[in-house]
Order: sequence, then C-alpha cells, then structure tokens
Amino acid sequence: MDRLKLLVPLVVLLSPGLILVGLAQDQLTIDASKQPSPPARGRGPFPSSVSPGNSTHLPIRLELRIPSGPLQPDGTTLVDFVITNIGDDVILLPSSIKESDGPSAYLLTLWFTSDAVKDAYFKDKASGRPVKIQIVSTSAELYGRINDPHSFLWVAPNQSMKVHASPRVQLQPGTYTATAHAELLHLAAHDSSVSSEVVGTADSETVTTTLTATDPTPR
Repeated sequence: MDRLKLLVPLVVLLSPGLILVGLAQDQLTIDASKQPSPPARGRGPFPSSVSPGNSTHLPIRLELRIPSGPLQPDGTTLVDFVITNIGDDVILLPSSIKESDGPSAYLLTLWFTSDAVKDAYFKDKASGRPVKIQIVSTSAELYGRINDPHSFLWVAPNQSMKVHASPRVQLQPGTYTATAHAELLHLAAHDSSVSSEVVGTADSETVTTTLTATDPTPR
C-alpha cells in the first residue's frame, strides 16, 4: 500500500491552500545548509546503490549537483539534491528542517558517497593507535508530521524540489565521482519506543567534480 498516496487526502483536508503553493512554482527550494547534524545512526549503514534508480513506492529521480572549484575554509562545499516526481500522481514529501519533540510521521534523509570525503579517525585508548570512524555522514534530514500539513510539500508530476545542503564532512582536493542517495522512512510511536519502516529509496547518476584547495586569504 502506497503511504504517500494515502497521505494526500489527509493533508489536503487539513490545509487546502498548501496545494496552490506547491503547484504555483516550477521548482521548490529548501535551504538545509545550516541544519545541525543529528545523532549518529545506530542501526547500521544506510542503504545505497551505485546504480541510479528508485524503489517502487518512492517515484522520484534524484540528482546531485556538486560544484567544481575551491573548497570553503572549513573543507566543505555546498551541494544541491534535486528530487523530481517521475510518477503519474502528485506526491507529498517531508519539507521541514526542524525536528520536533514528538516523533515525525515521515523522515526523508539525503546524503552522498564519494572518495572525496576525507577519512576521520579516533585514538583507541587501549592500543593508542588511530582507528577509522565507520559512520555515514548525512547532508539533510527533512521531517513531515501528520498533525502539521505545512511540514510537507506537494510535488506534482515532473515538478522538482531542490534541497540546498552541506556535506557536513571535510572533502579533499582532487577529481572525484559522487553519488547521491535518499531514504524515506515512516515512523510510528509505540508506547515509549518508535519503530521505523522504509517506504522507499533512490540513488542518483554518478557525477564528477574537481575540487581545489581553499584559496589563501589575501593579505
């Protein structure tokens, strides 16, 4: 059963004006570039594929735009995730960058993988040796709550939603390939715990970028 389609009549009923806002623009933009990183994910690595495409219940095309050029002083560069509805029906996607105290009904996570990402290490206290940190860093988390229709965006067929984000990790100079990934989760509260179910995933075409060292500050 497609939860994205089931969600449409509920949000329309709560906020009919939301449809007009979504359909009035060619591309909807969300700025998540200053969104703080969430706690590290504890249930293992994120699903991802080197082959572009999407799962059945998430009819989107994902595109990564990562500019070539000098890195910022902190070793990062801003990127764009472009999500296009390739289905025949309108879909609702989480759009809020703010996490509430209560559980969100839906969570859309965006990140990219690339050899450009600089390895991070911690010092093992027992051996004193550096150990590589095996954690996938995300770029953006978008939250959608059933009781807040404004936390979703209505995306019509062939319409796109762009998410402006930071990689949240340091990158290294050179020419590299990069691939974007998306995962949509449905979250449900059960007493004192919250369970999650994967609604769908998507992976972008691989892109190539050339990153250069940060320009020295002119004196």
